[in-house]
Amino acid sequence: MNLNTVLAPVAWGQFEPREGHYDFALIDQLIATARQHDVKLIPLWFGSWKNGRSTYVPSWVRGDAERFPRAEMRSGEHRECVSPFSDEIGDADATAFAALMSHIREIDEHAGTVIMVQVENEVGILGDTRDRSALAEAAYTQDVPADVISALTAPHELRIRDAWAARGKQTAGSWAELFGDGPDTDEAFMAAAYARHLEKVAAAGKAEYSLPLFANAWLYTELYDEVAEGNPAGGQQPGVYPSGGPLPHVGSIWASLAPSLDLFTPDIYFGDFPQICKDYQALSGGLLIPEMRRDIAGVADGFVALGSFSAIGLSPFGIDTTEAPEGDALIDAYGCLDVLMRATTSPPVAGFRLDEATTEQTITLGEFSATVRREPNRVGGFYDWGYGLVVQESEDTFLVVGRGALLSFESPQGRAELVKVEELKAAGDGVEVYRELNGDETESGSFIVLPSLQTRPASDDYHIPTIRRRSGVLRFTLAHPPAAA
Repeated sequence: MNLNTVLAPVAWGQFEPREGHYDFALIDQLIATARQHDVKLIPLWFGSWKNGRSTYVPSWVRGDAERFPRAEMRSGEHRECVSPFSDEIGDADATAFAALMSHIREIDEHAGTVIMVQVENEVGILGDTRDRSALAEAAYTQDVPADVISALTAPHELRIRDAWAARGKQTAGSWAELFGDGPDTDEAFMAAAYARHLEKVAAAGKAEYSLPLFANAWLYTELYDEVAEGNPAGGQQPGVYPSGGPLPHVGSIWASLAPSLDLFTPDIYFGDFPQICKDYQALSGGLLIPEMRRDIAGVADGFVALGSFSAIGLSPFGIDTTEAPEGDALIDAYGCLDVLMRATTSPPVAGFRLDEATTEQTITLGEFSATVRREPNRVGGFYDWGYGLVVQESEDTFLVVGRGALLSFESPQGRAELVKVEELKAAGDGVEVYRELNGDETESGSFIVLPSLQTRPASDDYHIPTIRRRSGVLRFTLAHPPAAA
């Protein structure tokens, strides 16, 4: 599949089947297999919570509700979810995670197979806006902690800040007194609890092995102006999506209370993709997408994340069950990116994504600009998807990676000319120029053509054939138009 890194879970229940007794077999096998296939590894620690539930905790945690209290709903129902207000669960989780990180350091520090670790998975409470157990209620009625008061003036987004200002910016009082009763207050209250728990776990792990750590988020649909009716990954109110997770509107609490986490990351399946990327880049100073769609729409989104938002990684969910034809675009995209990484270490300068709603984009390339359009299909229409990214190698030379698009170029003096276009492909451990494209392959020197992977329309019986098999990676040189005589 042309991958270079794999994300794979390590469940607390498997790792510590009896308290204080650790089973390293799974993490050892993951690391050994990653080395065998020459890929890097990002373990996902499924500790106290996974998708807002506590279904991966050990049986000795699950069976002792007195020591490890459960979260409680307004109805009095107890969910399969440990309460983040329990010091016992935080300590036990942190101890296990520290043991995992210590073992990874012992067996892998020299080889560097493991490059990052995710702490928990999509934390937050489901079924209510906040935990209403006895421990949680006691915390809610006490004075808002000093670390939360400090977070109110931190630079990141925080929705309850307006309610706090409207009440006179008081610095002493309960959560309801400072922010009012309501779902926004409840969500911020839960965010503080989960952030403290994850900070305890992350700090314990980093003390053993200082790898980059991150936490992922189950997104709030309405935040990005989309309602996913019936979508299990959606929701418009805290408690329908996990209340308290690392979402941008509680980002200031998470950034302030969990400094040992290097990134907060979005799991993106729907919504305004560029806006989500922008929000998380602002929150963390970087972008990683640990879950996303694996179809061609997800591939197209991925090029935007890489090209326009400097994402360091993309991980489509369920990649181990991807089959043709659904996975064809994904496999091709990773192959194109592999060639690009061999060819240059320069970062992308722009990404593009085209479909029926967005048929054209203009991107800036230094002194030049490029107009990107969907590739026409020669029967009066266009291929459905166009996507890719551009890297600038020098003042007038660029690399482009993608499919289903035509690029034309302008300079301040007028239409820029294509001086040279080369197709690149992998060769050994490096890259080589497979061939130089001629006028028939560049629309008489007017366009960069990135052929779509989609099948030609059945009615396309045009008598002059075109070459469709391309590596998807081109290097091209532009020139300003000659001055008028």
